[in-house]
Amino acid sequence: MTRTIDRRTFLKAAAATGIVVACGGDQGAPAGGGGTAKGTISGTVTVSYPDEAGLKPKYVQLAADGLRAKYSGVDVKIDHQKIGSGDFYTKLLLALNAGDVPDVIHVGGDKIGELADAGHIEPLDGYLKQWEDWSKVYPDAVKSGVTYQGKVWAIPYGLDTRFLFYRKDVLDKAGVGATWTGPKNVDDILEVAKAVKSKVAGVIPYALYAGPAGDSGTANHAFIPLLWAYGGDLQKDGKWIGDSPALRKVLDYYGRTYRQDLSPKEILTTAKPWTAMREKLGLKGELALLFEGAWNYGGWVTKDKAATERNVGYALFPTATGGPSFTIGGPGTAWYVTAKSKNKDAAWEFVKAFNTKEIVAKLNIEDPHPVARTDSAEVAEFKADKYLVDSTESLKKARFVPPDANFGKVIGVIQKATARVATGEMSADDAAKRYTDELRQAVGADKVITQ
Repeated sequence: MTRTIDRRTFLKAAAATGIVVACGGDQGAPAGGGGTAKGTISGTVTVSYPDEAGLKPKYVQLAADGLRAKYSGVDVKIDHQKIGSGDFYTKLLLALNAGDVPDVIHVGGDKIGELADAGHIEPLDGYLKQWEDWSKVYPDAVKSGVTYQGKVWAIPYGLDTRFLFYRKDVLDKAGVGATWTGPKNVDDILEVAKAVKSKVAGVIPYALYAGPAGDSGTANHAFIPLLWAYGGDLQKDGKWIGDSPALRKVLDYYGRTYRQDLSPKEILTTAKPWTAMREKLGLKGELALLFEGAWNYGGWVTKDKAATERNVGYALFPTATGGPSFTIGGPGTAWYVTAKSKNKDAAWEFVKAFNTKEIVAKLNIEDPHPVARTDSAEVAEFKADKYLVDSTESLKKARFVPPDANFGKVIGVIQKATARVATGEMSADDAAKRYTDELRQAVGADKVITQ
């Protein structure tokens, strides 16, 4: 994958993909520490990324070919690993700690704090000062999602947003109505789930991720939206919040959901339960309610567009009091330059070559996500897709979890607390006390407060 191409071959590849990549203009970009003169970038750059579904390779290749065409002295080695992002990250950490590092990596934005604190990634502020696109077409909310300790560490392209997905056909059978457009408040989710349980056989009412099996989904797709819905928060003034009235309400919600068998126990025991839950809602109509990543809609549409548009509805997450609904936003996966890269200038040029208006638009049309660049949302094909427009619009009501190196440890504490209540091992009040104790053990007692 390190072949050298001539300009004619490159232009044919670009035309076949429907993307225009500028190969003229400024031939160099000043580096964060010193800068490069026009046309002096050379050497080899290694790009490592995971992609099980195979959605990105043609765009990674196009960016690599564009970089080669722009700088005759640059070669690009592509390390495409057909594994999940979690497995990739585990392997990556081993490589980074061993000093065997690629120049460019593709990792979730939630890892910024951990990678930055470990000294594995390079801040990009020096490059961004010379890249007009950053100031012109990237909104402040997007910038904040990749900013940690006052520095920018990664460039996102497809943002994360979430929806409460629901089956219109199932809710119609439950007497809720096919025209239902979302819950009035948090308790309304459970009321609808109860209606499904009592009136529709063979359908799971609601999937609420809990415990370690739910992985990060236990936090991002269940615990955190509930915590925010009840007026709570994860942090205050840089400290993690332990026991609080909002936390107890969240855990009580878990208890009510699982005691009434509104969410299946298999979520607590099955490996990767989200795989089955997503399929049951989007493809089989065997699950009525699920708060999940908006990106799943694209997969359902690919399998059966007409049925998905007819039967799957989506709404923002409600508050406990019926106030303005919201969602959870995130930078999604993003491109980073590694701190130990021996060719940071070329690495940055690859990141820039990938994050063009056209590539960002095309990739997020194929793998539906809101786009990081505002000009990509203006591409006609993007604007013609109602779901893409709706998911992009949802980010106006999104809250972002701030990057923090300890977030992974906190997720583990969240998993244990939700499991204890969901299994009936502890009451909400007792689980809240244990949550505080384990939070202190995980991040340090001096970093935890109660309310």
